[in-house]
Amino acid sequence: MFLNRRGKPQDLLFYETLQKRCELTKVEAGWYKTYQRGFEGEELYDKVFDEVGHDDVLIYRDLYLKIRRSVTQYDALVINDDGIVVNEIKNYTGDYKVEGGDWFRSGREISEEPIAQLNRSIGKLIAMRNSVNGNFKIDGKLIFVSDDFYLQTDDNSLWPKIVVRMDLRRYLRKFRGGKIGNKSQFIIRLLSENIVENPYIDNNVDEARLRKGIYCGQCGSFSLIKSRFHLVCSECGSKESNETHLLRAMNDYQFLFYGKPMTRTAFMNFIGHSLTPRVVYRLLLKHCSVDKKGNQTAYIFKYQNFEDAMEKSELFIKYKDHLKG
Repeated sequence: MFLNRRGKPQDLLFYETLQKRCELTKVEAGWYKTYQRGFEGEELYDKVFDEVGHDDVLIYRDLYLKIRRSVTQYDALVINDDGIVVNEIKNYTGDYKVEGGDWFRSGREISEEPIAQLNRSIGKLIAMRNSVNGNFKIDGKLIFVSDDFYLQTDDNSLWPKIVVRMDLRRYLRKFRGGKIGNKSQFIIRLLSENIVENPYIDNNVDEARLRKGIYCGQCGSFSLIKSRFHLVCSECGSKESNETHLLRAMNDYQFLFYGKPMTRTAFMNFIGHSLTPRVVYRLLLKHCSVDKKGNQTAYIFKYQNFEDAMEKSELFIKYKDHLKG
């Protein structure tokens, strides 16, 4: 059973948003591709686990745990009464070789060492368990989800720690028949006491690079024609409500300027004064929490992202969108 939703990571959302409002540098485009591939790999893992079935285990996904004053990210933690299994998911493609503990792709050494990364993650959980005198196993596997991944090594001690794509279903089926009882619930409580938000987010962009305004959700064009309650894209003809456009803009602001207060003035400048202050103020109050400090009032977006806002059952948008294509 999945215990939490796996959403797009903050860094991926940052680059997705950034590329809609400016041209990415070569370095930024590389990071964007890396985060995209990583998330696609995690989604594939979830899909295969769904198909195999996971009724006999509890699974945390994309979790940040603070243990002994440091924070570690976990792609997946599989839990039953036996203990915790760390699944470190890699969406590597191409030919890899391991020599003397170093990893190479197409003859070039890569910057990360996956086995060491897995061992550090396991070690943190062992420290957490030992701090409460817990009695359960902690193990882990590197999961290579791509069928275009090939590994060559003479170190046979690596293979018990690795699951490749062709063996993934067989591996996940081994969790069938596990017991979820009091020990599982103890582990869940212990983990929940150590869950924190991602502390490594530091995404702030030079505002001068960004194109101000609001854009079509279908084709990305900033060329919009106002009607009373909608804006119509002059490129593709899609028609979206003022509310939809402002939700998207609030979402963009929170990812591009993480941690920076979103004031009314800053937000109006960000959207290029595309809508009236009255409309903007009303929707800021509807979809944001108000944080008033002295003379400054900031607005904090209530939702995880734009998709989350549009899916909320309590969200009532009176004027409907009509997307083309």
